[in-house]
This record gives sequence, C-alpha cells and structure tokens, in this order.
Amino acid sequence: MSGFDKDAFWSKILSLYNEAKGNNYILKLDEDQIRELKALYIDLYIPMENLGYYDDEAIMKKLMTAIASMYKVDKDTMGNSGEIVQLVNTVNYDGRNMYIRFAKISPVKMRRLELGKSRQQIAERMGYSVSAVRNCEASFCDLTRQPEKLVRKLARALECEPETLMQ
Repeated sequence: MSGFDKDAFWSKILSLYNEAKGNNYILKLDEDQIRELKALYIDLYIPMENLGYYDDEAIMKKLMTAIASMYKVDKDTMGNSGEIVQLVNTVNYDGRNMYIRFAKISPVKMRRLELGKSRQQIAERMGYSVSAVRNCEASFCDLTRQPEKLVRKLARALECEPETLMQ
C-alpha cells in the first residue's frame, strides 16, 4: 500500500522498528498498543459511515494486512522506477498479542528513510556520488572498514552520530 508513504500510520510503524531491532527484528505488541494502532488505522482508513460494516475480527484482518503490506518506493532522481523497501515481513495475532517481524534494513538506509530524504539529497550533502550512498546502504557494507572521512560526512548528512550507523 504505497499510500502509506509519510502518513501517521507509516510513521507509527516506522517508529516501532528501532524497538524491534534489539529483539531480532521481532516486536510483541500488547492489547493497549494494539488498541492504539487500531484506533489510528480506523481514523485514517475507515470512513465513519462504513465503520458499522466491520466487526472487530474484520478490522484486525485489515490492520494486519495493512501492516504486512507496508512498503516505500525508494526513487532516485535518475528517473528509474526505484526500489521497493519492504518494512515488515510478517504479522501474527494470537487473540491477545500481535507479533510484527520487521525486515532487516541497514542502519544507513533506515536513517535516510526516517528523514524522508533521497539518496541524491544525502549524496549532495556529503559531496559524494549517489552510488557511494547506495554502497553504504548495502547490507554487506561494513562502515568500520570505510574511510573515516566518508563515515563522518555520511553521519553529518544523516543528522546522527557515526556510531548510530555502525550498529
């Protein structure tokens, strides 16, 4: 559902990512957290006049489908169609708790997505090429083996400390 780009629901799910990172990219939501997420989903996506047509189970299915299908089309200014960044791999609900398994995304790419910036914008801030940024975002890239100057400029462009990008 590309419509989730930069709205409150996308932002909420994105904010849960860092919490899940410390638990092997799995997050367990309790009943209160689910209620909050469900209320946000209803406010944004289910017109009040249609709310009576859905029971709680149907709303939960729609919510889980929405979470599991969240992605962002990451376009560069080069006119390509971009790459699809899938944020969530699976969502399970056991009747009490919801379990969200997030995709593993490099800290560099995740920080850029949080800022809502393109690779081109980060490259311009750094004074490097787009391909340099793309290489730093690759999951196999070890920033501890990159030139210190590049890592410092990358961190400055991403408005964070270099250590944040090396986690």
